[in-house]
Amino acid sequence: MDLKLSADKKTEYLNRVRDAIKNPSYSIFVILGFPFILALLGVLLDPFVMPVLLIGPIVTLAYYAYYTGNKLSSAILGLLVFPLMFFYAGPIGAILDFQFERLDRYFEWPYIVGIIDDSWKYSLAHSLIGFLIAFRKKAYLVIALLLFILQLMEFISHVD
Repeated sequence: MDLKLSADKKTEYLNRVRDAIKNPSYSIFVILGFPFILALLGVLLDPFVMPVLLIGPIVTLAYYAYYTGNKLSSAILGLLVFPLMFFYAGPIGAILDFQFERLDRYFEWPYIVGIIDDSWKYSLAHSLIGFLIAFRKKAYLVIALLLFILQLMEFISHVD
């Protein structure tokens, strides 16, 4: 009897989380939170950061876009996932390495503009991918997959 009661409470909590994610007014928390979680994973798994960079943003974007079906917030999440992930990674790494004197350089304009300059083409591609996945139709999903494969090939070609 206790096991069933515990399972009901967990299911109720997950249902509330699902309803909150589907609500467009809470999408700002998802847009800011997913890149933070990916940046934290990237900093913590430093030797294995490449799978987090390659797979993490597209998996979170695909799950969010397909689950909610919200085209606008999916496109915005795709547009901001890479720049925010790299913006969060610098200060998180400095804090985890106890190098607090370096924190001020991560909030200067040249650093922020450098992040935008390095990730604009991936951001635009992810924005289009998120928009296409939100339609939930097979043809759009195939186009989004092809765009991801092209983007992955371009990304891997720049890795030394």
